[in-house]
Order: sequence, then C-alpha cells, then structure tokens
Amino acid sequence: MVSDANGPLLKRLQAFRHGLTKILQGIVIILMFLLVIDVLWGVVSRYAFGQQAKWSEELARLLLVWVSLFGASVAFAMKAHLGLDYFAQKLHPDARKWNRVLSAVICLIFAMLVFVVGGGELVRQTYESGQTMVALPLAKWWAYAALPLSGCFMVVFLIEHLIEIIIAPVKPLEGEVVR
Repeated sequence: MVSDANGPLLKRLQAFRHGLTKILQGIVIILMFLLVIDVLWGVVSRYAFGQQAKWSEELARLLLVWVSLFGASVAFAMKAHLGLDYFAQKLHPDARKWNRVLSAVICLIFAMLVFVVGGGELVRQTYESGQTMVALPLAKWWAYAALPLSGCFMVVFLIEHLIEIIIAPVKPLEGEVVR
C-alpha cells in the first residue's frame, strides 16, 4: 500500500491530522452546545418572560458562524467536503491521481486567498475601525475571526492531503483493470 520509504512520513501526517481533527471536533461540540443553550434561552425568555434577552440573538449568530466555519475545517480534515467524483472515477488511475492533486491545489489556493488573506484583511479592517457588537460587549472583529482561523486549519489539512496524494502510490479501484 505505502512504500517503505514514505510509510513513516505518511503515518505521522495522518496522526497529526487525526489529533488536530479531534481537537477541532471538541471545539465544534462545545460551540454547538453553547449555541443550543443560547437559542433555548432565547425561546424561554421570549415566551416565559415576554421579551427575548437582547444578547441571545447576536450570540446565536456569532456561534453559528464559528460552528459552521470550524465544522467546514473538520470536513476538510475528514475529506468529507462535497465533490463530484463520477467523472473522476472514469479516469485512468494515474490521471485520477493528478486530478486529485489539481483539485487539492485549487482548494488550497481558494482557502488561502479567500479565508486566510481575505478573512485576515476583514478582521484587520474591523479591528482598526473599533466597531463593537450591538448587544454583546465584544469587538465586532470577533465575528470575523473565524474566517482566517478556519482557513488556516483548512490550509494545513489541504497541505497534508496534497502530500498524502503525492506520496501514496496509485491504486486502481476495486475490480478495475489497468492497461
């Protein structure tokens, strides 16, 4: 499956990805728990007390952004992001490998430009503006900080995935005859 020379490197990369994924999953679980508690409190305060707590809606929005973006990072780590592989499966195993490399490079460039660079610039501008959230005593840049942070995780996972694709030998699909 994996050549002897590349086996230890590949195993270390996979162990690193697995450990970082577990940490991110824990963060997503905690954030999701807080989101559920916050939304429940908003519903209870609206119907039991006649008025929703002012901060609960804004906190729910903030937590939803963080859960979504960190969840997307976990999806990248688990290679569970959306993909259309019907046509890719029809390719020769060598072409399939380079197709995977190309798609990983495109995703890597997108994550770096949009999430890390663009998100970092958005955080910088919001930080410099000094804006604060309406109902929470937090600076507005906290809402946007999930972009570059999750982007960094995506970049790490995509680099690991790219190395894994390049190092791993080409494998034909089950029942596939390679000519």
